[in-house]
Amino acid sequence: MSTTRALVILALALSACAPTFRYRPEPPLADSSISADYMLMADRLRVEIDTGGYRLLDAQILKSDGPAVRPQTVEQPPAGSGSSVGFGVGMGGANYGRGGAVGVGTGVGMEIPMGTNTRVQGTTVLYFALDQVGPAPWRLSATIAETNPAAVIVLPPR
Repeated sequence: MSTTRALVILALALSACAPTFRYRPEPPLADSSISADYMLMADRLRVEIDTGGYRLLDAQILKSDGPAVRPQTVEQPPAGSGSSVGFGVGMGGANYGRGGAVGVGTGVGMEIPMGTNTRVQGTTVLYFALDQVGPAPWRLSATIAETNPAAVIVLPPR
């Protein structure tokens, strides 16, 4: 198998691991991979948002008959790798003799974040009180870093 073919297969396999959710903003945002999905729990609505690797700044359910409802809980993913300064030192060696082999290795690494970081690793999870948001469909308004305007995603009944 050629190296190029192996790399293409590896890239396709790894891209299949990325989360893709069924609901997207309406109207679609240019150059945006924002998507969401939801799950009904006993007394809460759980919404998971793929923000395309950017931090979620604000989210709320827009109700047509009343005030907007903010989430009770927001689970933000860990900060992603933005611009940073890296420093590394490595050392290694090997000795191949008759009938035996010896190998030694050591290393040190350090990363220092620089500036503000709007990147995240993973998806953001929101929990809304089900008695406050009412029945589906829900209109989720999400403001995400580096995107303009806010994305509105309609979550229809299932």
